Amino acid sequence: MLRLSTIRTTRGNSLSVATVSPLRDGAARPPILLLHPINMRKECWLGLLPALAAERSCVLVDLAGHGESTDDDFSLDAWVSDCVDVVRSLDLTDPHVAGGSLGGAIAVGLAAALPDRVRSVTGLGSSVASATGDSPAPADDDAVDALFAGLAREAVAPGRPDDVVDTVRLLTNRHGPDVVTRVLRAAYAADASGRLEEVRCPALWATGEHDVTCSLAESERIAGLLAAGVHVPLPGVGHLPMIEDPALVLEHLVPHLRAADAA
Repeated sequence: MLRLSTIRTTRGNSLSVATVSPLRDGAARPPILLLHPINMRKECWLGLLPALAAERSCVLVDLAGHGESTDDDFSLDAWVSDCVDVVRSLDLTDPHVAGGSLGGAIAVGLAAALPDRVRSVTGLGSSVASATGDSPAPADDDAVDALFAGLAREAVAPGRPDDVVDTVRLLTNRHGPDVVTRVLRAAYAADASGRLEEVRCPALWATGEHDVTCSLAESERIAGLLAAGVHVPLPGVGHLPMIEDPALVLEHLVPHLRAADAA
């Protein structure tokens, strides 16, 4: 069952949310909240939904400044605050939280903000520290398209077919150059490393062997800083494994969720 909703946050912005639930609610496991990478949108998780929604509700959110959600001031704290509002507004009981790229850092922030509520955390290609260098600042729509075209090719593993790259491009941010620039600036400034020690729930940190944003070594380091962190390398994929190889992600994510369910 699919439900579409709009959540008004305590900050005053509106978030677009999709909830996909099992046909038999009585048999459902705890829900999972899925947080997309920066400058993408919630539909990036569609490849995982058939398997995940067969046994639990899946909540997909367009973060502020993305997809169908409204623009606003952007920062790690603001995105975390919005996600807290989603959990509370939907009355999610003991949710798992999974995030791709900076969505993983937001997931860490959410688990730290709701330590008695979040059941597990998953990061896919997620570095929790701020990026180095200056963030891109595309001047117009053409510059945004050129930027995302290059990033789409870099984000996936070498040799991936054009249709995978095209899918990534279709899912990139269409809120315009000003919003894209401000989102990138906030992403480059984000740093959730100080919150890792506050996360007490089971954590899975999985990174593609061809990820140019979060290295395997960095992913393993992050997992080691989490109280119950497990690092998993993902062969044959790059920065966006949920799009490149959903089955590979599910191979590790489903057992992680079920183990945390039992705990």
